[in-house]
Amino acid sequence: MTAPVPDDRRRTEAISAALAALREGRVEQAGALAQALIENAADDAAAHLLVATVAWQRGDHLETLRWAQSCLALQAGHAPALLLAGRAARAAGDCDGALRFFREAVQRAPERADAAFATCIVLLERADPGANDALHDLLHRFPNDAEGWHDIGLTLHKAGKFEAALVAFTRAADTIHSPRHELARAASLRAMGRPGEAVDVLRHAAALSPDNPDIALQLALGLHRLGELAGARAELERILRSNESSANLWFAYGLVCQDSRDPEAAIVAYRRTLQLSPELAEAHVNLGICLQRTGDIAAAKAMFGHAVRLRSNTFGRIAQALPAAPRGELWLDFERLRRSLAP
Repeated sequence: MTAPVPDDRRRTEAISAALAALREGRVEQAGALAQALIENAADDAAAHLLVATVAWQRGDHLETLRWAQSCLALQAGHAPALLLAGRAARAAGDCDGALRFFREAVQRAPERADAAFATCIVLLERADPGANDALHDLLHRFPNDAEGWHDIGLTLHKAGKFEAALVAFTRAADTIHSPRHELARAASLRAMGRPGEAVDVLRHAAALSPDNPDIALQLALGLHRLGELAGARAELERILRSNESSANLWFAYGLVCQDSRDPEAAIVAYRRTLQLSPELAEAHVNLGICLQRTGDIAAAKAMFGHAVRLRSNTFGRIAQALPAAPRGELWLDFERLRRSLAP
């Protein structure tokens, strides 16, 4: 067996190094390696595909399509290049072009689940009658492809077909336990007007993944919507013990404390939220409302001023909140109110 020539070996090593850099999030380093490959081996299809992959990671869909097509010009029918070209065309809004690339990928590599799922997703997005047959084909050939069914669920959910989305997400969840699948199932149930069932799903998910902050947050918010404030508060207190740097969790805790008529605890939560995320206008508004309820009108108005400067459309809520507290203020001249909130 003949040993590979040094140029071939160097190209292989450079491609491996670029792919490793991409996996580790070092996109610019991968791009430099890919560009050097193209300059030294302009007819190497793998180098063209690598440049296309780097462009995709950068979010440059037109460059992704350009380099994927140049790869296909060198190696016709290459399934990875067809898939990348299809994804880039879809991201650029060219569903017809995406469908052509995906269908050719299916034809060239019928064993690839990602090609079949990508084709079905575009058919669903186009409301194509062929989508139903494509779904049945997926059920027959790839019933346990969790990621594929999750993507189908996302497409159906976006189209407002929540029951069908729930079926797809449930199939994904039954195949592989993942917080992503459970959160998606709960979102579909909420969209269908079934918040109690959504909470049941999240409770089950929290039992399996008790340290997952996303599940805990959604469970607490679900309990909050159902009026189960004590349960929501307990869940947030539990997860905050190991996630004290999460602004989202502190903000949710502030909401629950505020609705539980505990303004002092809410003030602490909202102040912590703003330490972590000072640009969150809604936290400024809510902190101002709680300060107002404790009688600190000056501090409340300072928070309201911050909120209006961050997001002008908070003014309406502030104008309604000011006279609502026991020691509030009633303003008939809104322009004067705006000026009073200015620094």
